[in-house]
Amino acid sequence: MDRQPVVCHTCTGVLLTTDSRDYTPQRGRLIVANGYCACPSAPAPAVQGVLPHRQPQNRQQHTGETAMVGA
Repeated sequence: MDRQPVVCHTCTGVLLTTDSRDYTPQRGRLIVANGYCACPSAPAPAVQGVLPHRQPQNRQQHTGETAMVGA
């Protein structure tokens, strides 16, 4: 099983985890000594194809003239 690193390589702060079993006494001592990671989180990756691509609409400008339909 591949374990994730405990300490941030940039700021040496302790990385957060979602598994409560990862918070051991050793990790607690690191948190007291180094604090939590203060690096800004990475932006979420853009997901391709989630939003439909909008095509420009070809609209004719209204000139104020009314066309007679069926005349």
